[in-house]
Amino acid sequence: MKSSKISVQKQPDISIIIPALHEEKRIGKTLDELAYFLKHDSFFKNKTVEVLIVAADSSDRTYEIVLEKQSRFRHLRLLKPGAVVGKGRDVQYGVQRAAGSIIIFMDADLATPLRHLKTFYNECTRDADVVIGTRNLRVYRTNKFRSLYSSFGNSLYRLAGGMKVEDTQCGFKMFTAPAAQLCFSKLTILGWGFDLEILAIAQANKLKIKAVRIDDYTHMPYSTHTDGVFRIALRSVSDHVRIAVNRSRRRYTF
Repeated sequence: MKSSKISVQKQPDISIIIPALHEEKRIGKTLDELAYFLKHDSFFKNKTVEVLIVAADSSDRTYEIVLEKQSRFRHLRLLKPGAVVGKGRDVQYGVQRAAGSIIIFMDADLATPLRHLKTFYNECTRDADVVIGTRNLRVYRTNKFRSLYSSFGNSLYRLAGGMKVEDTQCGFKMFTAPAAQLCFSKLTILGWGFDLEILAIAQANKLKIKAVRIDDYTHMPYSTHTDGVFRIALRSVSDHVRIAVNRSRRRYTF
């Protein structure tokens, strides 16, 4: 009887999760740039990388464009979580299906240049559980109300989240796989404010959080935010209150 060889698939070194709700205007260009980077970067071309595009139900061409670009990657999956709920739900859906030993989620606009992937990866494989990008909000926030609210929000988060963070909303955050699974298993905020809660969960479980300044962050057009500034501010205050209550009731720790 002939023995058969069993193929054991290697665990990806990193899973890249990109939430892509209504992203037909830029997802093609984003995937082209990402594919080129992964193929030619001296560090990542030798890594096993899986790319997970998470796209909730949409009437635009996001699905079709992602599938057209699939052949450019060794491992790319299009995930469809169903009806539109929020960015937090979509990222959580991707994390729950990611196989990498390191997991990152990043925005589809590539506002944070891909070159930062190596810095974050090195920090995460060295001694950090969570690595987050931070921006200089005085430069990034040109709208005076947004700038004022960002300052207020940071102060509010020190009370609600129990930690001081210069910028909680930069869409470029990396985790070890255990840290990602822990944080997203406790997530209750499935919309815009999920970043706030993820960091509060990490803090509550004494995970090591490393902040990396992104000095070359670029504001991109075609924002998927459709709500006005005041509505976003009101929702953010509500999210802060929920985080504070959850922390006080120890809902973030096992």
